[in-house]
Amino acid sequence: MTLPWRDLTSVRRTRLPAVRGAVARERLLAALDARVLLVTAPAGYGKTTALAGAATGRPGPVAWLTLDGDDADPLVLAASLSLAVQALPGGARPGDALGAGASPRRVAGLVADVLDDCGALLVLDEAQSLSGTPGADLLAELLAPGEGRVALLSRTALDLPDLTRLEVSGDGARLSAAELAFTPAEIAALFAAQGLTLSGAEVRTAHAVTEGWPIAARFLAQAAAQGRVTLGDLADLEGGDAPLGTLFTYLAQEVLGPLDPALRDLLTRSSVFEELIPALLEDALNEPRSRTLLETLAGSGTFLTRAGEDTYRAHPLLRAHLRGLLPPEEARAVAARGAAFFERTGRLRRALAAHLLAGNAARAATLLAGRGGVWLAQGRVTLVDRSLSRLPRAVWTPALHALAGDALRLASRYDEARAEYALAEPLERALGEVRLALDTVQPEQAWGPLDMAAALIGEDRQAELRRLRAENLLNAGQLAEAVALEPELRGGARYALRSGDLDAALARAQALADGETGGARAAQNHREGLLLASFIHAARGEVHDAGACARRGLSEGERLESPFVQSLALARLGHAQQAAGDFAAARESYDAALRQAQPVTGRLRVEPLMGLAALAGRAGDGARAQALTAEARGQTGGDSYMAGLLILTSALGLAQGPQAAQAVPGLQEAAALFGACGDAFGQAAAALALFALDAGPAEGAAQAATAYPFLLGRPSLFAPAATRAGRAALLAHLGDAQPGARGPLTGAARLLGYPAVPDPADTPGFEVRVQVLGRVAVTREDGRVREWGRAKARDLLALLAVHPAGLPREAAQEALFPDADPGVGERNFRVTLHALGQVLEEGARSGVFVERGDWLRLRPGADLHVDLAAAWAQLGQAAGTPGRLDALLALPPALADVDLEDVAREAERYAAALPEALAAEADVALALARPDRAALAAARALSLDPAHEPAARALMRAQHALGRGAAAGRVHAALSAALADLGLKPLPETQALWQALSGARA
Repeated sequence: MTLPWRDLTSVRRTRLPAVRGAVARERLLAALDARVLLVTAPAGYGKTTALAGAATGRPGPVAWLTLDGDDADPLVLAASLSLAVQALPGGARPGDALGAGASPRRVAGLVADVLDDCGALLVLDEAQSLSGTPGADLLAELLAPGEGRVALLSRTALDLPDLTRLEVSGDGARLSAAELAFTPAEIAALFAAQGLTLSGAEVRTAHAVTEGWPIAARFLAQAAAQGRVTLGDLADLEGGDAPLGTLFTYLAQEVLGPLDPALRDLLTRSSVFEELIPALLEDALNEPRSRTLLETLAGSGTFLTRAGEDTYRAHPLLRAHLRGLLPPEEARAVAARGAAFFERTGRLRRALAAHLLAGNAARAATLLAGRGGVWLAQGRVTLVDRSLSRLPRAVWTPALHALAGDALRLASRYDEARAEYALAEPLERALGEVRLALDTVQPEQAWGPLDMAAALIGEDRQAELRRLRAENLLNAGQLAEAVALEPELRGGARYALRSGDLDAALARAQALADGETGGARAAQNHREGLLLASFIHAARGEVHDAGACARRGLSEGERLESPFVQSLALARLGHAQQAAGDFAAARESYDAALRQAQPVTGRLRVEPLMGLAALAGRAGDGARAQALTAEARGQTGGDSYMAGLLILTSALGLAQGPQAAQAVPGLQEAAALFGACGDAFGQAAAALALFALDAGPAEGAAQAATAYPFLLGRPSLFAPAATRAGRAALLAHLGDAQPGARGPLTGAARLLGYPAVPDPADTPGFEVRVQVLGRVAVTREDGRVREWGRAKARDLLALLAVHPAGLPREAAQEALFPDADPGVGERNFRVTLHALGQVLEEGARSGVFVERGDWLRLRPGADLHVDLAAAWAQLGQAAGTPGRLDALLALPPALADVDLEDVAREAERYAAALPEALAAEADVALALARPDRAALAAARALSLDPAHEPAARALMRAQHALGRGAAAGRVHAALSAALADLGLKPLPETQALWQALSGARA
């Protein structure tokens, strides 16, 4: 009897949901790499949309099944699974077996085989329908090891022991509501799909009010596009009635419709409070069942989330919607009772918010005046700013104006801060003006307010005033006077930087940066540790670290919503990019920094203008470089150190461009400014650059390079030459001019790749790269590929590359011209050798890269790089050496095709060594329980040599460890075919391994 199994289910449930207008979420695609994925999140988190979009974005076939209550019956579930996979290759088998009477478990196993054979993904939506039902037993068959993938989407947690086991083995993964929540970038993309381009502040507002809840974000984007909601009006949901319009109409029906009246009432009346605790609601709402009701609401996974022990919170949009349903009189009464509770229990921040909602302006003003300074010190700038904005200006006191000035200053809103300080008491007004000058590093603007504060301040605050004056002296470049007044400044990062102790400066900046990212804090502007570290790394030539710190600082500036920090971070990123030689990117960063600085303060324009002046000088536009330098100097605000830095950097740009002679006066002025400030590093950088231009003494330059070897050894922002080879030539010239300093200069030489200071004749001032892997080519440092004067010169280069120790001239001549008469061969070889020299050594001393005479040899070193030599160095490392596998994977598969016996012999040796090394790396990776890495190495080896049995065995073991039994079988089949082409069979060792693996799979 044939079972009419199709009548048990519906094809509608097997259709992949249509995804229209969805945001591309590339980060979720990575989750589909897991063989089994469990996605658990409440309604509205976009599980179906996200997985449908991600599934269509992955390679390979996809099957979909939306489960329902009927699938609790194993027979119905077997029918549904059969229908879901029937369109896949071989997908008719489960249905045929079910129709013939096979058990549901057997059918589920056949479904797993179908997925396995074609590497398909099966998505089971609404998987909570199977919880605690007999149908759940069939999942074990689907989760068995194989090539197929399964994703389970559920509104509630599923108790699946198999998934825990798979997670431990690396085969299983989970996504929760936190991972499904939209990121700020995804929210920006969502609004863009509605035709709206958001500013950074608007993106942050949208993310804050929705907390990434996908359905809320989608409705907010639609409402904003239709003009029903303005994001700026939603920035402060706590400030009163939120203009949500009909945004929450659907959501309210969806989440509140079926709610028990007692729970709905508790949610609505408690919506005036950001955090809910049982004791608060018992007191403010007179609800003795608060604890039980809160637990019930939290258990739903939709209405409340836990925010700590005995503490809960609702989504801010849901709270704002519910608060709008409360009569204003009731909302104020509840808030007033809550404020009293919070004050009694010492929760002053919550008390302030409740007083503001209750309309108790006078009490709120008193609380804010008393605690605002503490909150600002904790970084709660937004809290203070929003609290002040909710207070009627009629109740503001001079202390609140001073507090407002501090909050605005910390938000980089300097003009507004100055206006508020003007309404404070005279002393706080003066101190506010001083802090504005300190924050923007404009020491000239601080001297008058400092004197005014000195006439008003009491004895109890003299230490505070002394510290402010000392910091202003430091900002002015008067280091000796600063530490004489406040010795503790000597231990700071900025003092170390400005005195030239870059090692100490970096250590202190990194200490400041530790723990700087994340958490509530106020922006420190120019004192940001990450950005100080970025600048120091750029000065030391550590360009990767400089860029990384700048990018982290930029992200932190965006999080803090500090335009000052963002502008400074972009300028520091430009410095890192300029030092690395990426001038186009540096220009973009400097321009972006200028745009950010424009509405903040002129002082922020100095560093990006400084960077652009250097770029103009490099490009040969001396007039523009001078104009930019003059503009920047007008914004230094009396900071002599910054003026020196600006003039030095601009002059270095000129020195490295076609108008180098114009740099000398600027370098001399910079040296004088740094001397007056006491900055040894600035003086050293200027001394080296002057020597490079034959305008300064060798002795001072040698002392500079000895004290700061990275100025020559690395691509420092303040290096006297842009290229490594250029700095090497300068070092050689310096060593020649100061023979007694050659020993102390060894540190710079080693950074450049030399064991000792090189001879000027051995430093051509440019680098050459020789390639014989894949093809024969010569590339100069400027990126130009050298043209061959004679084809035989190309062959000679390949011959010399495969003989790193060199070979006799006669042997080379015979290899290139085997059939020529001796005289003709000698003449042709001489011409060929000359042509090769022209390709390699144009512009350098003859013999710098090629040894000539009776013995010929390439002279690889710091300025000549041969890719084959580097490859053999990697091949010669022990298997498992860190970084070796990645290096091997990047190597070309073969040498260039050159018709010379020695080159062909080397090509055979290389072709055998590379897969051998990769197979060894695969074995090490397996021993370290890294089957993914083993699979990469072994697969690459087999692509080079399909009959390489050790690699095939490693790949079979790796695929088996990854749960890809079918893939292991394909490896064995491909190896057998490759060996058969050679008239061979797999070794007994290989056969035994395959039998063991296939038996284990069965």
